[in-house]
Amino acid sequence: MMLSVAAAALIAFNLVIFMVFTHPANAATENWTVQPENWESLRVQWEYSHAVNAVVTLLAFCCATLASLR
Repeated sequence: MMLSVAAAALIAFNLVIFMVFTHPANAATENWTVQPENWESLRVQWEYSHAVNAVVTLLAFCCATLASLR
């Protein structure tokens, strides 16, 4: 049961990271069709948010998999 809850919490955390870091970078650059002055810092923010989300998603997948095996 706890692994299922952890998987759900990690997916929710994934959405928070997207809304706080990824989406603002996409919006500021109009989905990377315009180049604002701070585009380099936005790109770094965007890249790191995707990297962190990949790790969080992997952890959620592991928790869900372990929960289903138990």
